[in-house]
Amino acid sequence: MSDTTTLKTFGLDELELLRGTQPGSGMDVRVNFPFSPSFPASTGLELEGGHNIVYFELDPGQQLGTHTDSPEEIIVCLEGSRVDVWVGDETGSIEGGELAVIPPLAPHGFHNRGEHTARFLGFFSDRVTISEFEEPVEPFGEAVLKT
Repeated sequence: MSDTTTLKTFGLDELELLRGTQPGSGMDVRVNFPFSPSFPASTGLELEGGHNIVYFELDPGQQLGTHTDSPEEIIVCLEGSRVDVWVGDETGSIEGGELAVIPPLAPHGFHNRGEHTARFLGFFSDRVTISEFEEPVEPFGEAVLKT
């Protein structure tokens, strides 16, 4: 019997990031769903099982606008300080080395108030994620995105 196990690796700095914006809202994020074959800037590596991962960056003063995601999401702040986070009516902050849990379908977003780029990994509890934003996200031209 042959072993078909393959080690799948890549560096986060090697990811091709796609810029997502909402003109007039202050949303300006660089993003990649590295294991999603449906995402244009993907690594082309697919995960087995029920997982979906997002990597995103926010420059100082930029935000990832309010949106909902269909599954629960665990956010890991890899780098950054003074990043405001809102989930529903609750607000707080996150910085490098900290985690946050976002319940399914909870409106949430992030605003980098620090002086350096903030970098995040998000782990979704389902293989398919449907994200709904308040306004269309460019370059997609849609408010509902599926990965």
